[in-house]
Amino acid sequence: MGNTTQKHNEDYKILTNDIFKRFHLMLGFSEDFIRTEHQKFYATANNGRSKKSQIEELLHDYLPPATRKHTKQLNNSLFSAIDTNDDGYVDFGEYLMSLKFFQTESPTERADFVFRIIDKDGNNRLTKRELEHILTCLQEYHESLNDSGVTEMTNDGPKSATERLFQKLDQDNSGDINVSEFVDGWLKDNTIRTLFTF
Repeated sequence: MGNTTQKHNEDYKILTNDIFKRFHLMLGFSEDFIRTEHQKFYATANNGRSKKSQIEELLHDYLPPATRKHTKQLNNSLFSAIDTNDDGYVDFGEYLMSLKFFQTESPTERADFVFRIIDKDGNNRLTKRELEHILTCLQEYHESLNDSGVTEMTNDGPKSATERLFQKLDQDNSGDINVSEFVDGWLKDNTIRTLFTF
């Protein structure tokens, strides 16, 4: 996919007018928001290349409560989705893009981002293993929700919930879930949205 906010070898340590303009046009963020997030990002990743542990710190407020083990697993999945150029680090542009997806009001954009978080290997297909992994990570979060659909879906644990989700989402019975099947399910089913909205 690649980082669409960054020009080849661009450094974000100094925010130029061109960079502000590009981020504003592409992401819709105000100059004040971009400056604030820039300061926060560089205070955590002073070389402009954030590691997984730093991303967990930066995005902590957007992640659901979970045990330390599950938080680490969720952070690994999130990091893979954010590191769009697969260099093992998140730059400021990738970080800002992730904030856009956490804050978006667009259900389609949100569903696509959640799909990328779940799709750990990045092959644009969700396996039962990937889905069960994320449901396990979100188990404590789901238990804290007061939603009868989520409770019914997850009551027997992540493995059973995975089977139920596959019955709903794998429309072509291929044994995995593609992006359009996931987005379609997200748009049509409130329980699916609630399961993965954090």
